Amino acid sequence: MKNIKNLLLHHIVLVIGIGIVTALVPSCDIVEEPYLVKVGTDGGTEPEEKVRKFLLEDFTGQQCPNCPKAAQEAQSLKAIYGEQLIVVSIHSGPFSVPDDSYTADFRTPEGTEIHDFYAPQGYPIGMVSRTVFGNSVLMLKDNWQYAVADQALLDAQAWITIENSYNTSTRKLDCTVETEFLEDLAGTYNVCVFILESGIISPQLTSQGKDENYEHNHMLRGSLNGAWGDPVGTDGTAVAGNKTSDTYSFTLPASWNAGHCEVVAFVYNTETLEIVQAEDEAI
Repeated sequence: MKNIKNLLLHHIVLVIGIGIVTALVPSCDIVEEPYLVKVGTDGGTEPEEKVRKFLLEDFTGQQCPNCPKAAQEAQSLKAIYGEQLIVVSIHSGPFSVPDDSYTADFRTPEGTEIHDFYAPQGYPIGMVSRTVFGNSVLMLKDNWQYAVADQALLDAQAWITIENSYNTSTRKLDCTVETEFLEDLAGTYNVCVFILESGIISPQLTSQGKDENYEHNHMLRGSLNGAWGDPVGTDGTAVAGNKTSDTYSFTLPASWNAGHCEVVAFVYNTETLEIVQAEDEAI
């Protein structure tokens, strides 16, 4: 259990980090990560170290004028936490419905199912590893930094490895996801595998008006195993040292840029829905 002094120190590092990123980098730029020393439990930068990785899911839509500010907040946090933070932008809800001015339809069946389950009432809004912060799983963008900071204090309880094989001629993706539990955990667990795409140029309503050349990043494009995934192993139980492997196949639509796509996998408790580990890997 981390003591109060460590928690306060961690939040101080977070606030300083956000200030540095804001001062040095324009809000819409992609930031090379990380500018700061990692503030997670690893204390280093070695990729082999098993650290907690956490998911920030942002409910958004192209007709939401305040949603670009949430995307900027997510990018600022990504610049601080680097590979430990994985962002998923879910286009769903009333602001994502296309019309004559915003013709693109970025909704997905999986994104709509997740959105309708959590039923957000305002936008922009999001979730951090689907854990309760304050008194709600859903939280406004100004609270994301604190929820992410809390996640960074936790030790890794599971580890995920993703191996992608992509055929450029057939556009077929073969993906293998290996899950290892690092300790015994109560309850049962599912693994969920999403496909994201970044660098999508399409109109977006902003607080200054319509941006015809807005860049959408971390966009949920689909899932390899549905909105809620499959049980880890045969029955979803979490036993320390157990490793399971699942393989999925998916053909990317011609309109997707495979070079800008990535696979995101995460493991969550099927009773509490809290995510205990996440991972991403470029296609």
